[in-house]
Amino acid sequence: MRHWLGAALCGAALLMSAPALAQNLALRAPQWAQALLSADVTPTTGGRSLIVAEGIPVSVRVTIAPTRGGVARVIRYDQRADSASLYVRRFTGHPSTGWWLWGGDAPRVDTVAAVQRTEIAALARSVSGVAGQVGGSTEVCPSGEQAFVEIAFEGRATSLSRACVGNTDAVGRLVLRLSELAGSRTEEELAAAAVAELLAVDRAFNAKAQADGVPAAFEHYAAEDALIVTSTEIASGRAGIAHTYTGWPQGARLTWTPETARVSARGDMGWTWGNSVMTLPDGTRQTGRYISVWTRDYEGNWKYAFDAPIR
Repeated sequence: MRHWLGAALCGAALLMSAPALAQNLALRAPQWAQALLSADVTPTTGGRSLIVAEGIPVSVRVTIAPTRGGVARVIRYDQRADSASLYVRRFTGHPSTGWWLWGGDAPRVDTVAAVQRTEIAALARSVSGVAGQVGGSTEVCPSGEQAFVEIAFEGRATSLSRACVGNTDAVGRLVLRLSELAGSRTEEELAAAAVAELLAVDRAFNAKAQADGVPAAFEHYAAEDALIVTSTEIASGRAGIAHTYTGWPQGARLTWTPETARVSARGDMGWTWGNSVMTLPDGTRQTGRYISVWTRDYEGNWKYAFDAPIR
């Protein structure tokens, strides 16, 4: 599911396979941006190679990478007549060693409020007339971030690059504003957010078990190849888990509370552990602990891949 994007040649080959149209501005991207952009133009992940699209009068794609490594982003903004969407893919790594896609394969999608649409449209209008650096820059940026910008405004397409992003011109202000709307984060902030997200998923897992029953919850949150191991049996795969839980005792309840979680550096795998209480039909209570290993699916949703009691 993860994509290693360190090999810029792979990204360049993918980009060069697209039609060499004027609006395919990704072909002009500096080398550092090509591997990042290759993840956004892959049809299976919802991207598109052409910045110009029918019914979208304002479209911007900004590729941003920290020069000293950290969190890189590809942010695409599409504005229609009465709505706008912001698509975000994040990566961790370093320009010299490559970038790893962080989180789910599909981009995160956010809607944009009307006041923000007006603001971005005004910035896009001012940038569309700027004669910027098209093919990159030899300027050295000792710190901060570099950006490659593709923009289509009312049928006119152009691209620009900035070795150091700042708010001194319209290009920098557009990049910074879209980055802000996309929720730019450091690696530490991403990790903390992922831990909070995974704990929330485990709590929702428990809530579904109380609302819809334990069998329904364990089937719903299982990965396709999930494995449940207990002292008496092993259930493999979502279908196998569903079959195992057909024998769940009538009137029995299982509740649990996650205590802590950890998430991998690339945001695609994590684990939770916590305390559980099994209440049998006769009212007998059995306390215990559990551990669950989680992975993200294609859409970025957490599903447990392994679940087991630990005492």
